[in-house]
Amino acid sequence: MGQRVYVKGKKTHAKGESFTHDNVGKEKERYHISVDLMSLKTVKDYDMAGMVGEFYLRVDGPKSLKSRFPFKGVIKLKKEQTFTSKADMNIWSQFKTVKTGAESFQALTLYLREKDHLKKDQEIAKMEITIDCPQKTSYIILEDKDGNTKAKLRIQSTRTRY
Repeated sequence: MGQRVYVKGKKTHAKGESFTHDNVGKEKERYHISVDLMSLKTVKDYDMAGMVGEFYLRVDGPKSLKSRFPFKGVIKLKKEQTFTSKADMNIWSQFKTVKTGAESFQALTLYLREKDHLKKDQEIAKMEITIDCPQKTSYIILEDKDGNTKAKLRIQSTRTRY
């Protein structure tokens, strides 16, 4: 018969640790800010050969918080075609911690671009937005000046414990 070995565990909790408050503390609040792509539609043919337009979105946030969607590649759309997805397609997100009671906002610049292999990437639309912390979910339309290409984006800023 074999002998059973019991390993006694160590105490891994901190002295005075409690889980009654979130990990931010009483004096701070944490927000999750995100920009999601809902749909992208074009009614114009951007390619010289008349094949497909190759689109991508770019978001410039503070300092080094910049993003490109899709990370690699492009979204290919023909004339009068719409791109939608069942899942949320997050193009930019950030956690922001601020003091309790202090007003907070996040300034972003959104770009919609069309990629062409024969010439420099064309900037179709540009929009500067300010997101308050917290704010209700809002939807914005990023479109070119002629209204030929439109991207519908969802803006969220919610309080979180993480």
